[in-house]
Amino acid sequence: MDDGAPVAERADRVAAVLAGSLAARPVLCDLISAQAAVLERNVSAEVAAQYKRAAIANVMELGRLVGERVPELDAHHAGRVAAGTLLVTGVIWTHAQPSAAMLAAYEADPELAALRLDFTATLREMLQVLLAGVLARG
Repeated sequence: MDDGAPVAERADRVAAVLAGSLAARPVLCDLISAQAAVLERNVSAEVAAQYKRAAIANVMELGRLVGERVPELDAHHAGRVAAGTLLVTGVIWTHAQPSAAMLAAYEADPELAALRLDFTATLREMLQVLLAGVLARG
């Protein structure tokens, strides 16, 4: 679905839509951020394999959607963007949800407050960088 816009503009729009869509789903972001450290622990090999098969199918579908909007990416590279989206989502979500102690520290020390992340803006920027990098190396 190439709308005639330059590739960088289309990639930036994809990053914005992904970031906005994920920001609108905080429970999903919680689950993504907890999957490797919490949700994949203490389960049987059968359950783990079933979960990973579903995860692969979801990443492939997200990759397909990304590839429709940025057709300069082949299926492999669009899939890498999709997988990278989930990885950075989990990390950024965790850091953008500060504890009460961190919020108090940010309030008490303006230098620390500069470290506070806005989830949507940070995710959008990281996805823009990811897309630009995959496109450049593609």
